[in-house]
Amino acid sequence: MKRHALLITFAVIVLLLPVTAHCDFFTDVSNAYLPGEVDALMVGEEKAPVIVIEAQTPLPLGVAVVLTEPFPSSLTLAQGNSLASMLAEKGWNVVISPFNLSPNSPSVLTTEEQTSEAQAESASSSMDSESIIHPRSDQLTQYLDFESTTTALTLQLSALDNYLQDRTGYRMVIAQGMLATAYLSAVEMQPGLQPDSFVAISPFWPQEKTNNLVIDTIAKASFPILDLSLINFNDWEASTTMKRKVRAKNELKLHYRQVHLPNNSLTFSIKEINKTPNIHIVANSIIGWTRHLGW
Repeated sequence: MKRHALLITFAVIVLLLPVTAHCDFFTDVSNAYLPGEVDALMVGEEKAPVIVIEAQTPLPLGVAVVLTEPFPSSLTLAQGNSLASMLAEKGWNVVISPFNLSPNSPSVLTTEEQTSEAQAESASSSMDSESIIHPRSDQLTQYLDFESTTTALTLQLSALDNYLQDRTGYRMVIAQGMLATAYLSAVEMQPGLQPDSFVAISPFWPQEKTNNLVIDTIAKASFPILDLSLINFNDWEASTTMKRKVRAKNELKLHYRQVHLPNNSLTFSIKEINKTPNIHIVANSIIGWTRHLGW
């Protein structure tokens, strides 16, 4: 009897876990800060969190936008806070804009729709090779969609651009990993959102065709790019590291620099007290880059 009760209790807890774990993204981020430290950015009909850290110098250089996301393949919110504090010391107004990568959600089909789709699939004799999921493909390829991610990021960047209309000075954007790749694609489609400089930290996407687009996008970008490559970050990024540098050189791209940095353990906490060594190196590389540009 006792064992049966324990099983029922365990089943109830398991069923409640998804409901408990699911929470509003804006509320999640806001709860990590004191009241008033997080602003609301309206992206369509939803609220996105924005954290503003003012420059600690009398004459700010401009605005540095740090894009963060929950995935460890990008800048976490803790790393973004550490990086923002160091950039603020050097005269940058920093805006941390967390981006919530939404996974693919399969649509719920009725029985008739499922039957019609099954008939259509059986009737087709051939299938597009690009739609077939290779057995050795990365699981993130099935979890995330590049087009939908880029579209969502474009909406957030447009809202962020309106939010920063009154901010003067240079505009620098910093992103890492998959978010950096999505950003390059977003500003290519929307030239009005292009920054004065972009810092790409180990850009990649876990799909070969999309991952190779990073090479051309960086080489053809009209704005200065600092390409920071974290050593042993992952195989996707490593496969394009040298190709990005060579293509930028062959395209005679002005104001491009690639720097190889050691890769330390990532930070998973929301707010971090001590700055990790890799954030110090990233910050120093960015500051050296802006001084090279004459800022």
